[in-house]
Amino acid sequence: MSLLDDVKILNTPNATKTGKLYSIKPDTGLGDLDITRSTTATRLNSSGVVESVAVNAPQLDYTESSCPSFLIEPQSTNLHLYSEEIDNAAYLKSDVTVSANAIISPDGTTNADECTTTSNFAQMYQAITLAASTTYTWSFYVKRGTMTDIGQQIFNMNGDGEYGTGGKYYSQTTATGWARVSFTFTTGSNGGTTRFYPINASGVTGTIYLWGFQLESKSFATSYIPTVSSSVTRNLTSFLKTGLSSLIGQTEGVFFIEIKYFGVPSGQNFLSIGQYFGGNNSVNIGNWGGNFSASLYFNNTTLFLNTNVATVDTNFHKIAVKYKSGDSAIWMDGVEVFTYTTTGTPSASGFDTTSSKWGNLMWSIESVKIKQLQVYNTILTDSQLLTLTT
Repeated sequence: MSLLDDVKILNTPNATKTGKLYSIKPDTGLGDLDITRSTTATRLNSSGVVESVAVNAPQLDYTESSCPSFLIEPQSTNLHLYSEEIDNAAYLKSDVTVSANAIISPDGTTNADECTTTSNFAQMYQAITLAASTTYTWSFYVKRGTMTDIGQQIFNMNGDGEYGTGGKYYSQTTATGWARVSFTFTTGSNGGTTRFYPINASGVTGTIYLWGFQLESKSFATSYIPTVSSSVTRNLTSFLKTGLSSLIGQTEGVFFIEIKYFGVPSGQNFLSIGQYFGGNNSVNIGNWGGNFSASLYFNNTTLFLNTNVATVDTNFHKIAVKYKSGDSAIWMDGVEVFTYTTTGTPSASGFDTTSSKWGNLMWSIESVKIKQLQVYNTILTDSQLLTLTT
């Protein structure tokens, strides 16, 4: 018997439709995830093309490999106007000429602009008003032309001066194809009008191709949000599934997830199974202030809360929580990192990223990519947990 024979819920990002991510087990629909997101979004598809995703449709992203992951993103707003129209007057240019719709862009259509610099001190910028003492990330797609170096700068005109580290970013591009570059910075005490220069005194002349500008109040770049004459917001993606009490072990079991944070959110951020709205019984895996965390709650009592499983990074990790009275543990990447032998078990009936009742606080999971979810209604042996998480 393999682990897949024993698993009661197995969900990987494969078959979808609007509002649904279908489960492999069970195949009756009971394990299908209900997806909500009130706006469109984008993803990188299996052909490596940035494409639009409909309202409430899951974002199955192929950035890392030929196998997709389920992308769960926070709400974010792109403040950079005319994100694909660099010939627009919103971009101020000095010794730069723009040929619109010159080549095929990352979205597969011929809408990427060619920028030609005619002096070593050529500049191009868009001015955007920023809040004071706030973290932002500026990102855009670049494809090399004949230029052999590229300079950028983010400069505040209200007294703060330069944000971040300006300079050359040619090394972040590739010899062939498109590359997405990003720059994260925190504004000073003034904020206000700030110039964003994707071309700034590069010291050479020639051509470069640019597309898909994005500025968002985040410490990392999220999926691309197209804009025209005004900012555009992509809302939070969440999923909810209830009525799983027949599949989730009420006194023992294993909750497993293969997960990657592509940005580290602040505070607490969890994926859980449990009875959120009727009592504080839950098994939780996620982020606690920059550390991977797992926890177990039973009848409003903390059985364990381990907030130091490992520091959150941007790699995929396999994490499992085993729960049974007197025999609970956390496994991560083939290692048992925590054990708990005190009696008491949760009672779980569903899992949810919209809101999980943990005391009187409400949390959601975001900024993650999930490759698989598995739920077992009995505990697994150490040998099985080693196999599952390796």
